Amino acid sequence: MTENKLKILQSAMQLFGEAGYDGTSTKTIAQHAGVSEALIFRHYDSKVGLLTAIMQLGFEQIASSMEAYQQDLEPRQAIVEHIKAAFQIFQKEHVFWRFATQMRFHNSVQYNGAELIEQVNSFVLQGLQFNFERLGAKNPREEARILFALIDGVCLHWLQTPAQYPIAAMQNFIINKYQHAEF
Repeated sequence: MTENKLKILQSAMQLFGEAGYDGTSTKTIAQHAGVSEALIFRHYDSKVGLLTAIMQLGFEQIASSMEAYQQDLEPRQAIVEHIKAAFQIFQKEHVFWRFATQMRFHNSVQYNGAELIEQVNSFVLQGLQFNFERLGAKNPREEARILFALIDGVCLHWLQTPAQYPIAAMQNFIINKYQHAEF
């Protein structure tokens, strides 16, 4: 990614976070990034394209957290590696995920990003469900939903109240739970 593209994305994330998607113009993003508005349109076609690029970054991070399911690992070990990767990415990229969490409930984001959000959710749930099927879980779809919601919920609460949700302790607790759980 070029320096200008990175500046545009970072500026957009900051400004969308401060003023909301609808309250931020591409002109304002360009001024903040120190680039021309035309450059934004050259790289992203539109403000929706810019939002999609930001959401795509999140999808790529989520996909990388699930690489354990593509490896030749025992299903429980794949779950453990997924949990570790998810929490590691979340901690390393906490500024991005704070922004993403803040933005995900905006009407414009839900409308403009609905297809990508559905793709991400389906990707995660299918990968988790397949792994729980390998484990012989009675309800693999529900197990997948629970793990997905558990990781998402802990991370969300850590962003809001880190002292109440110490992320390393929560990660270890979840790992221990899934290493010994009956499915």
